[in-house]
Amino acid sequence: MDGIIIGIDLGGTNLRIGAVQEDRRVRASRIIDSLVIARAEDPLEKLENVIRDFIRGNGIGKIDAVSIGVPSSVANDKETVICTTNLRNDRGEAVFQNVNMASWLRRRLQVPVFVNNDTKNILLYDVYANGLLQEDVVVGIYIGTGVGASVLIRGESLDGANGAALDMGHIPYYGGKERCSCGKWGCCECYASGWKLQKIRSAFYPDDEIGDLFLKHGEEKPLRELVRSCAHVFAVMATVFNPNTVIAGGGVIEMKGFPREEFERQVNRNTGLDVMSYGFRYVYSEPLAEKGVIGAAVFASQRLTLI
Repeated sequence: MDGIIIGIDLGGTNLRIGAVQEDRRVRASRIIDSLVIARAEDPLEKLENVIRDFIRGNGIGKIDAVSIGVPSSVANDKETVICTTNLRNDRGEAVFQNVNMASWLRRRLQVPVFVNNDTKNILLYDVYANGLLQEDVVVGIYIGTGVGASVLIRGESLDGANGAALDMGHIPYYGGKERCSCGKWGCCECYASGWKLQKIRSAFYPDDEIGDLFLKHGEEKPLRELVRSCAHVFAVMATVFNPNTVIAGGGVIEMKGFPREEFERQVNRNTGLDVMSYGFRYVYSEPLAEKGVIGAAVFASQRLTLI
């Protein structure tokens, strides 16, 4: 198994690692709890060991690159993690904050290493999977543990001056009074996220599995409010970017019973009238566990062409 890219999707809940070949097929993969990294004495060294163990355990030979998606903004060098707000150690501290993850791992592994925001990697996968490479503006919003967003404008990622653009999970809800994990008050993740869904389950449906909530209680007020909150994020993004296509995904939206029709009505109702006079297409991200891993490999392939 030679000439492959090791793709990693380091999320707030799970870390997925896979060996991705040129045809974008994952030939070997593994999933571990992200707390294995977060609670390690040296998280970077632990991440290195996870990579080495995976390579050794699967008999992988030549590696073209290692590519990591992280739940954080990434500086425009595509090496430095700005702050993993949703990945914290047992002291409540962000595990990676202004850390040049790629440089450290590159020295240790002696291969090219790239780091990107995890949502941007997933959008790359979705764009390739759905044949959207030629579209002028594609907006991807993924509501999982938190809220991730990415925008491609004529195939180029909108990163901002420093790489911190589109931190949608932490835009303020006007009048919001809930405390966010980032330390601010009223961020949209307080109202539209997987951890908000967990709070709803604990408060209203403690005897139900979280995966059954929309199937059993989708018409009830707590979940209808969650759907409206999710739609609010999409309406803001659609109004700002006037997209050809909006890709909707993440663990919440991909749940069984998620009311797509009502969700779209809410988005359309709240999107700016000028944008809605043209409209846009909805595409739902397929619930493929390894899309972040594949997207990381796609990102590395793009970067390798620049070296």
